[in-house]
Amino acid sequence: MTLWGFDLGFDRLTVGLFTGLTYGLLAVGLVLVYRSSRFVNFAHGAIGVFGAAVLARFATGMPYWLAFPIAIAVAGGLAAATEIGIVRRLHRRPRVIGMIATLGLSQFILVLALLVSRDSFSGTTYPKPPGLPAFSIGTTAVGSSLTAMLLLTPLLLAALAFFLRRTKYGIGIRAAADHPDAATVNGVPAPRMATLAWAVAGGIAAFSAILLTPTQGVQSIESLGPQLLLRGLAGAVIARMTSLPIAFGASIGVGVLEQILLSREGAGFVDVVLGLAILISLLRQRQGGRRDEQSAPWPRQERRAPTTAAKIGLTLLAVCGIGLAYVVSNATATILTTICGYTLVALSVILVTGIAGELSLGQFGFAGIGAAVSVQIAVLTGNMFLGVTAGCAAGALAAVLVGIPALRLRGVALGVTTLAFALATSGWLLRQPWLLGDGLDVPYPVWHDYTVSVATDYYLFALLLLGLGWWVTARLSGGGFGRLLLALRDNEEAGRALTVTAPLRKLQVYAAAGALAGLGGVVIGFSQSQLSINNFPAAASIDVVAVAVVGGLARTGGALLGSALIVGLPLLYPLGIPGQAVLTLGWLLVVLLMPDGLGGFFSTQAPRLWRRLRAVVARRFAATPAPPAAAAPAVTAGAVLAAAAAAPAGAAAPALAAAAAAAPSVTGDGVDASFAGQSTTTVSPHGLDLDPRRLWNIGRLPAEPLAPGEFFAPLLEVSGIRRSFGGVRAVQDATFTVTAGEIVGIIGPNGAGKTTLFEILAGFTAADGGVVRYQGKPVTAWTPERRAKAGLVRSFQDARLFPAMTVRENVMVAAECGNPAHPGLDVIGDDRPERAKAARADAALSAMGLGWLADRPVGELSTGTRRVVELCCLLTLRPRLLLLDEPSSGLTQADGRALGDLMLRVRAELGTTILVIEHDLPLLSRVADRLIAMDAGTVIAQGPPDEVRNHPAVVLSYLGTDEAAVARSGDLS
Repeated sequence: MTLWGFDLGFDRLTVGLFTGLTYGLLAVGLVLVYRSSRFVNFAHGAIGVFGAAVLARFATGMPYWLAFPIAIAVAGGLAAATEIGIVRRLHRRPRVIGMIATLGLSQFILVLALLVSRDSFSGTTYPKPPGLPAFSIGTTAVGSSLTAMLLLTPLLLAALAFFLRRTKYGIGIRAAADHPDAATVNGVPAPRMATLAWAVAGGIAAFSAILLTPTQGVQSIESLGPQLLLRGLAGAVIARMTSLPIAFGASIGVGVLEQILLSREGAGFVDVVLGLAILISLLRQRQGGRRDEQSAPWPRQERRAPTTAAKIGLTLLAVCGIGLAYVVSNATATILTTICGYTLVALSVILVTGIAGELSLGQFGFAGIGAAVSVQIAVLTGNMFLGVTAGCAAGALAAVLVGIPALRLRGVALGVTTLAFALATSGWLLRQPWLLGDGLDVPYPVWHDYTVSVATDYYLFALLLLGLGWWVTARLSGGGFGRLLLALRDNEEAGRALTVTAPLRKLQVYAAAGALAGLGGVVIGFSQSQLSINNFPAAASIDVVAVAVVGGLARTGGALLGSALIVGLPLLYPLGIPGQAVLTLGWLLVVLLMPDGLGGFFSTQAPRLWRRLRAVVARRFAATPAPPAAAAPAVTAGAVLAAAAAAPAGAAAPALAAAAAAAPSVTGDGVDASFAGQSTTTVSPHGLDLDPRRLWNIGRLPAEPLAPGEFFAPLLEVSGIRRSFGGVRAVQDATFTVTAGEIVGIIGPNGAGKTTLFEILAGFTAADGGVVRYQGKPVTAWTPERRAKAGLVRSFQDARLFPAMTVRENVMVAAECGNPAHPGLDVIGDDRPERAKAARADAALSAMGLGWLADRPVGELSTGTRRVVELCCLLTLRPRLLLLDEPSSGLTQADGRALGDLMLRVRAELGTTILVIEHDLPLLSRVADRLIAMDAGTVIAQGPPDEVRNHPAVVLSYLGTDEAAVARSGDLS
């Protein structure tokens, strides 16, 4: 039976069913791992292959059914060791780094599998389970391996279901995966349960690989690595990485679909269909909650102009690179050219992953597209320059086309999608006749009427293109555009709240990275006499990620260092399988032990060695050592709040910095007496000068005070807002109005729906129904960036901001609304927008009394101090309406009073309307004009503070009879 040329015969569907059983087991293991560790284990398939290799080795000297459980146990132990030695070790690193580590581990394990037994890569020689029948269905032979799969898989699934639902360890795994903190409190060791989950998943992977291998032909590392993983991922992603039954059932469908497609098309087309299925499934899913998006912060990244030593080093490197062209052979020059090409593609990884924080496993696919287009255009037009330009443009366009649907994806999802793209590109797209087809004859490059026919000459041309790519990467990563990418990487929601247009900036970095990858493809393409798909395998996309990580994701020079080691070394000195295993293990150890790669290690160690050498010379010649640098003054939340509240109008506050320097011993969040005194005596709610120009003039911003008629006009109108999450109604028909010039507080117990309401008002969460009007306009469908640009600005509970940046850089991100960064200006070196933003940030910091903190990394500040810095960023946007989410959380009582003074000052001097969620009722009673009380997602009372506090529904739901809750901050007078 055929349909549109596809075979739908019973025998083919049966084979698809058997294959789908194997994929289903892989998907089950992937879901188990994801639920326990919250990232995809890219080594999952490789662990299964290693278990298969162990069985092939043991089956030669012992009975098959005895070697079978031993191989499964070995694979389970390897998976558990992976969780303990890699995943747990990288717990405090960004999740992207953990996924990259499992990529390296996958390559290492597959090479080890080759060393253990080559039979694990060949189905014709691999041991088959004895004692089981073999038969035929139509023209399809069903061997004992397929019979074992059919008989044993239901038993394995039943045992797994019983283990997870009825045993204490299985229940512990589920509890630790769903609520690790709660499980730990109740005596369930969450880390041990995660290790056990990994062990179970590893055993399942081995079970699957052992029974699948005899049904296959000769396999390669690529087909047993990324391609096998993609089959399991398809079912797991369709199940949203949560449901084991759905993952298993969807994977059976994947197996059947694969066999149907193979009846007419090649394996590459299967990768295309699976990639599209994964992408569609991801786009249809609800975005993950806050726990799913949590990730450890990225390390601090220095953003400074190159030092003289760095410039000298780059000059020497360039001179050495050029000099090599005159001393090496043509064969060696070809290898050096390949290193240049890989370095350019690695630079694209640095941009998109190291700077933007997005894991892309498809960069070498863009390189292949760029190479094919450049050669085709050069042959068609006879113009080398036009071919190079077309190759870069093709890489950029391909990256943008992949990036558009990926805008809603991040982290794990983007990595899975780009992996599917890499496989589809090498397996199908590049094989099209309008790209590479069966291969392209590459003409000698012609540059200004000179035919580049000698490999050493072409190497110089490759060096020129590498220098261009290096320059572009350094300028983009070190300028204003790079700062925005770092902001979105560290905290995308905070960046959007500060008007950073995340979709536009992501597409821009995708395009820039795609162009760099395309340029790398151009270098590789024109170095070949015959260009084919073999020059751009899917595994190279993983290799180039390794290149960038080993050299240092945050360092432009790291791309060259990594390429020389991972690409150049095996080409110059063939390593064989053992040497390849050692090399792969080496770069895996770099990921684990050197957060900033080899480039970061050398850049930090070299200055230390230089300082030690100077110290030795100084001691020998009795030189007087330089006095140690003075310790930085301690930063306290109370001091910063008081400084911000007491900052005088018209000038910065130099006395504050002097006072801070004079009291370095103050620590924690306590309030120093001198600052507290200024907070309560210099500035009080009754003594503010109501001049709306003060802060704006200090900040060098246009003054836009509220006109007298604007006071008491409706500024925000909320009508019938609803939002549910599953069966939980977070917000139900919320309706209220905020008038211009008010300070309105929102109170309610935890779970009342307050933060969800803020998410809706700021545009971060879509409402199920109702309307939000701002300044008379419906803004329900507006993005957070658009609302922030219109003056509707929000804060966040954690006040995390961008921890890898300094306080000044954080405020400069907020200053983007007046001087937006442009990648083109960064590349050509126009720093006028940067100077304007720096001046604006310094003025805003001085106005808030924060100038003495300008160079401190935000990640080193206490929560209270970060809240003031966040408020400074928000005020830089000139907000009309400021949404503050629990600003006093984590502050002392005295700090709360300073915060109240600051809120009153903001309202008085800027005319800013404030809507604040707060649990500190005395604080709200002192500063708020009205209160809105919520419970179970519903507004239950609103009006003057005293009236709402005494409302029976509020007393019952929020205050109860505990008078201590009323007096949290002491006397309200």
